[in-house]
Amino acid sequence: MDPSGSISGILNPHLLVVIYSIVHVPSTGVMASAFVMLLLIMCSAVMAASEIAFFSISAAELDELKESEERSDQRLVKLLERPKYLLSTILIGNNLINIGVIVISYFIITNVFSFEDVNLGFLILPKGVFDFIVNVIIVTFFLVLFGEAIPKVYATHNKLPIARSVSGLFTFLNKLLSPINFLLVNSTAVIEKRIKRHNAEIDIDEINKAIDITVDNKASKNDVKMLKGIVHFGNITVRQVMRPRMDVAAADVEWDFLKLISFVKENGYSRLPVFKESIDNIQGVLYIKDLLEHIHQGKDFQWQKLIREALHTPETKKIDDLLREFQETRKHLAIVVDEFGGTSGIVTLEDIVEEVIGDINDESDESADSQLRKNPDGSYIVEGIMQLGDLAKGLELDNDYFEEAKGDAETVGGLVVELFGRIPKVGDEVALHNFKFKVLSFKKNRIEKLKIFNNTPQS
Repeated sequence: MDPSGSISGILNPHLLVVIYSIVHVPSTGVMASAFVMLLLIMCSAVMAASEIAFFSISAAELDELKESEERSDQRLVKLLERPKYLLSTILIGNNLINIGVIVISYFIITNVFSFEDVNLGFLILPKGVFDFIVNVIIVTFFLVLFGEAIPKVYATHNKLPIARSVSGLFTFLNKLLSPINFLLVNSTAVIEKRIKRHNAEIDIDEINKAIDITVDNKASKNDVKMLKGIVHFGNITVRQVMRPRMDVAAADVEWDFLKLISFVKENGYSRLPVFKESIDNIQGVLYIKDLLEHIHQGKDFQWQKLIREALHTPETKKIDDLLREFQETRKHLAIVVDEFGGTSGIVTLEDIVEEVIGDINDESDESADSQLRKNPDGSYIVEGIMQLGDLAKGLELDNDYFEEAKGDAETVGGLVVELFGRIPKVGDEVALHNFKFKVLSFKKNRIEKLKIFNNTPQS
């Protein structure tokens, strides 16, 4: 049997000519480029495996790393303390490597292969088809398989060893790329805030609509309000629920013990802020239960030693964040401060809880009827200090009914002043939507009582 005949049967001479005309002997430069490309694919594999390894570490594993004295573990902890910068380093490095692989592969292919149009008789395949197949499909396949998929699968089962081994490398890369990382992280932070804010608004609106649609007729208004209160909980600020400074009962640190006891009996609160000279200078909070064992002491008893440290919070803080702070510090009252450091008021745990489940009235609270009373003619008498949210509930209006007109006001009296644009006089009236507000009386330069009546024209 002729071997040459069998080979020629397998490889047609015409086909050999085509192959020889397409494939060229690789030069030394091409061989060096192939070696560099292989190294780059290995670097891409390291980047991909490192990304999975770093960000698969659980909180429990991170706590163990913090207690470790190994240098690699300490480097790893520092890297994970700034995850956005670490991720930025990985993405920059991986993209630069992949670009390098693509550029070098194109150089190799163009120097090794010379594709021409192929006439199949019924169809002509342009050389661009072969360029696309080799440059895009084949190179991409090998890059994804060996530079991404396999390393990531391996890293999921060996995350800690890999993370420890590359911690030194990424510590160096983080420092090297720190200017670029700073620009990327801060520029994306601005976009992230806008996207989150936009998505949050959309989500809340959609959830409110879903609540209105899905609740059946048997659901009480209180149940619906509670569900919506939960939805809006994360968007409510401390300023919206606090008790303003004018209504804060606070004790002077200079008072003697008998005057303090008299003040405590008069107000009936379980906790009192204590100030020095001015309510803007809060010294702490006095727990009335701490006074019980000293109740029979005389005038000179040094009750000031019972004052506990006060928790301060800004007006703009969200109440869900404050609730977590209450839980962590085991406190039930916080002093609300404005941007200048002055005291705006106080907020309690009860104020926050009421935003979800509604009013919680105890023996020291004024009843809802005392702040909003309905007259036989359908009008209402309302206290100026009544919160706008409470007024909306009392009048069975939407929570945001007064939102556009209130400005910075949180009380009914503040709303009326905002509508007038000045301090009104007794008897002045102002309209808003379907209601008209009439000032009835003042107390200490603020509106004490108002009358609210329907402003809808009679047909």
